[in-house]
Amino acid sequence: MQTSQDSTAALTRKAALGGIAVMVLTTVHHAIGAVVYRTPWRLHIALLSVPTIAVILGALAVHRRRAGAPAGRASFVVLVAVLALIPIAWIGVFEGLYNHVVKDALYFLAPRSPALLRLFPPPTYVMPDNAIFEITGVLQVIPAWVAAAALARRLLDLRR
Repeated sequence: MQTSQDSTAALTRKAALGGIAVMVLTTVHHAIGAVVYRTPWRLHIALLSVPTIAVILGALAVHRRRAGAPAGRASFVVLVAVLALIPIAWIGVFEGLYNHVVKDALYFLAPRSPALLRLFPPPTYVMPDNAIFEITGVLQVIPAWVAAAALARRLLDLRR
């Protein structure tokens, strides 16, 4: 039988792994974009992904070892902040949901919509012309959702 402590640890781990998956996927996605669109500057995401993954893993490790101590609580705050701001909000919501899901939906459902060019003006945005790039962009939403849902459940458990 799983205890509430086991459940809490599992949710924390699931949120962290979801966040790591977002960062790995966004790195792959941006590398594909760098090659396909000949825009090597897209590789800058690795400068964000690697440290983000390191902070997530470090905060998770400290939290697991020192859960009841001040260091464990502080590392949990760091973990929540990093997960919420970078893999969930920035990459999952902005990059995955807005930059790809919304753009692709408008492009395929209303290709001549003035909203499409207003929300996604060239040259900042490229209209969908590479399936792998767009699919990996859209897929970023999935691990971000997993991380967000696990983190929300974990935070709700704290209130109880």
